[in-house]
Amino acid sequence: MSNNDSGIPRTTPRQSATFTQDINSEIRRAAATGIYDIRGGGAKRKLPTFDDLLFLGASISRYPLEGYREKCDTNVTIGGLNAANPIHLDIPITIAGMSFGALSGPAKEALGRGASEAGTSTTTGDGGMTQEERGHSSKLVYQYLPSRYGMNPNDLRKADAIEIVVGQGAKPGGGGMLLGQKISDRVAQMRNLPKGIDQRSACRHPRLDRPG
Repeated sequence: MSNNDSGIPRTTPRQSATFTQDINSEIRRAAATGIYDIRGGGAKRKLPTFDDLLFLGASISRYPLEGYREKCDTNVTIGGLNAANPIHLDIPITIAGMSFGALSGPAKEALGRGASEAGTSTTTGDGGMTQEERGHSSKLVYQYLPSRYGMNPNDLRKADAIEIVVGQGAKPGGGGMLLGQKISDRVAQMRNLPKGIDQRSACRHPRLDRPG
């Protein structure tokens, strides 16, 4: 404890599992600048790393009884019980949805090419489906999001699967923000919103805010 110029005692913030050194630093920054960033504060507990996932992966399924008779691979089938056209993946890792606007057309194409080479799927994200990702993704999942930006029934029919997003941890409280400097003519046309204006994405579906 020390005193500042006004004689008021100054205490050192106590660290804990919730209020770590990084969190305390962020609180001091917000108090000093008056600027509140709408963003996730991170998890309150330590999360697994890829090393942990690889270590635990050995127990996902039983070990082959006889290696020369039984095949052990990483194939995954999504929708095998009820889907008329289930998705078959070569690996149990997929590429999550990232919006067109946050990512460019060439970036979407690169993700589609990479996912196809790896034998897995990629996901459209907010902003709709682009020709680049549909043309280069062997397995493409269409995200139906709360904002409905770029939602096109024709694109829904072109997708290999549909993912309904109920909520996103990356969009706490007020939702996500796509800066106006990224709203090009094409992005504005797909989202049916003005060019060059910041666009906020809803964090939840308004029709899913009550039971039933």
